[in-house]
Amino acid sequence: MKTAYYSVWLDEHANQLNPAFEQIFQTVKAHFFARDPNRWPLYRIHEIARWLEERKIDAPTVVNTVLQQQLRHSNTIPRHSIHAIHPFNDLALYAAKRSKNWDDPRSVENVISTPCDPAIHGALLATIANPNLVYSEYAGDAIELEKLVVRQIAHLAGYDSEQATGVFTQGGTFCNLYGYLLGIRKALPKSALNGLAGEDYRIFNSEAGHYSNMTNLSLLGVDVQGKAIRIKVKDNNEMDLAELDQQLIFCFRNGIAVPAIMLTFGSTDTFAIDDIEQVYAIRERRCQEYAISIKPHIHVDAAVGWSMLFFQEYDSERNPLSLNRATLTGIESLLPRIKSLQLADSFTVDFQKWGYVPYTSSLVMLKNKHDLAVLKTDPGYYSYFEHAQREESHLQSTIECSRSAVGVFSAYSALQHLGIEGYQTVIGHTLQNANYLRCQLAALPHCKVAAVENQGPSVTFRLYDPQKVTCAESMFEQEMNVARQGSMVDSIVENTLYHRHQFLSHKGQHLNTNWVDSIARTHYDDTGHCLYIPGEKAVLMNPNTTRKHIKQFCQNIVRR
Repeated sequence: MKTAYYSVWLDEHANQLNPAFEQIFQTVKAHFFARDPNRWPLYRIHEIARWLEERKIDAPTVVNTVLQQQLRHSNTIPRHSIHAIHPFNDLALYAAKRSKNWDDPRSVENVISTPCDPAIHGALLATIANPNLVYSEYAGDAIELEKLVVRQIAHLAGYDSEQATGVFTQGGTFCNLYGYLLGIRKALPKSALNGLAGEDYRIFNSEAGHYSNMTNLSLLGVDVQGKAIRIKVKDNNEMDLAELDQQLIFCFRNGIAVPAIMLTFGSTDTFAIDDIEQVYAIRERRCQEYAISIKPHIHVDAAVGWSMLFFQEYDSERNPLSLNRATLTGIESLLPRIKSLQLADSFTVDFQKWGYVPYTSSLVMLKNKHDLAVLKTDPGYYSYFEHAQREESHLQSTIECSRSAVGVFSAYSALQHLGIEGYQTVIGHTLQNANYLRCQLAALPHCKVAAVENQGPSVTFRLYDPQKVTCAESMFEQEMNVARQGSMVDSIVENTLYHRHQFLSHKGQHLNTNWVDSIARTHYDDTGHCLYIPGEKAVLMNPNTTRKHIKQFCQNIVRR
């Protein structure tokens, strides 16, 4: 998918930062990411304030050998109570201080970011209240708050907020598990009691999808080798729709059920977005052609990319945030994909990623609330709950029993305080940073930026030895064609070892990038096989990362 963005991402002028945007962003950052005790009372606690002040110093936390030994070897609980008034135990505070610092501007390793101040306070509120969302009597109006957030996300996505529903759960993997399970229970209703043995079915997902796309199938008892069909991907890691259509036709012609199709809206490494609208059209066309009454359930893993929904009504002509041209063009190119999320039967929302909310805060959204009924189990299992109140929560349809409300309260707090414009501003900052990094890397003759048309926060690239490779673009294309040039395999290995050495030598300097085994796949050979091409990744979700850090990182690569 070569979008309009493809022609402007190299333009230095198109990537310039508008002072008007920077002023808006700094205001949002000061209000919601500054850990300001005058705005957010949690940070007035002495130990917290001191810790946050220490974090500003660019130095690792000093190792306390006594506490480190306790942390690694202690196995006893204190016999006596401790009555001294200290908000935090020394060992717990030490472990917290030596945890990963996501406030650090260099922290760009993966689709993880620092939570915003209102979300942290929302999580604290839920922790004190301690509601259990499994049951109305255990949760009170915390259940109503969950329903409110679900309605807000339904409206944002273009669902009918009165017909949609959703469940907060333990991470994106659980959300995707729900997606599969909904499809299985709809297409194979006897599986709830009889399991999947003896059923003839196929479940589709993408070769570029998150690993939970496969681990969840195993958890569900699916014959992964025999019943899962992994659809090949194009060069930009989007699902190959021609193969999807071909596989769907094969199944329907042979009377094989297809319970679910798992799509991706923003893959972890390259931010690939599958064409939901076209997949929906293929499903509708083939189901009508073959008289399929129970359609494959389309679940979209939007754990990373759901935040782009905040831009679907953005006024590009007026451009109120003064986004630069490269970023604005990229957003405009994705609008059809963003709006097509409403066609999904369900999708995954990870507030804990690009929503700037603490772990764990994940929501599985369902377009039709009646779909959740297929997950209901025998009412007799729930004998110790009041019969009249069982329907007031999703008790009989959830995978879990106990469900924390921390995700609900923190997500609600973030949504209410930042609002759509606040999210647009923070996400706009990260997208402009990602585009700037792409532009700077592309100017290096020994660097190939991969998947540039995938407008998102993830930037993947591959470095080559400038003494041996004069044109990174040409060499990368040769690597992609390895199926037709068998001798290139050794060259791929040699180039990978060079880049890996460079990565280890600059790791942690200016940007904490990450090494990944696949920034791209070679073209498929005649047998349908391909090779993974490794490389380096930076995910620019961090609101504290500036262009100064990005420029220093790129200059450091040049020096090496």
